[in-house]
Amino acid sequence: MTNYPSMQQLADTTNSGLRTFQSLAEIMLSASEQLTALNIDAARSFCAFAASQTLPVNAEELRERVTGKGNTQNQGFEQTSEYLRNVNEVCLRAQAEVAEISTRHLNELSSSMSSLFGEVAKMTPASALAKLSAAAPVQEKRKAA
Repeated sequence: MTNYPSMQQLADTTNSGLRTFQSLAEIMLSASEQLTALNIDAARSFCAFAASQTLPVNAEELRERVTGKGNTQNQGFEQTSEYLRNVNEVCLRAQAEVAEISTRHLNELSSSMSSLFGEVAKMTPASALAKLSAAAPVQEKRKAA
């Protein structure tokens, strides 16, 4: 019963594919969770900034805001840069993890399939291989005639 090891290898390969899918799903869910948290924090910051802003009542207040606007803009640029840097880090980390898992899975799949083909070659009777190799030249002779 040489059939059972091959079936076991196929089952192991299938399980490996399912584990890889689960790992990829966990990576994507984790990255999505991190990005959602970053977006919520950014929205809170924006809402807090918007709530703190009021319309100037007189010319003096308007003049003070215009002169202080550079500091506010610099702070906004810094927050935006920090947000984009964090988003980039999350995406790069997820991308690296996906590449690592995918490469590992392809290597496992390749070795498993190679092993399966090796077992199939071992189970093939030598006489059947000899008949096939002997029949090939006969067919070529018939075509030539």
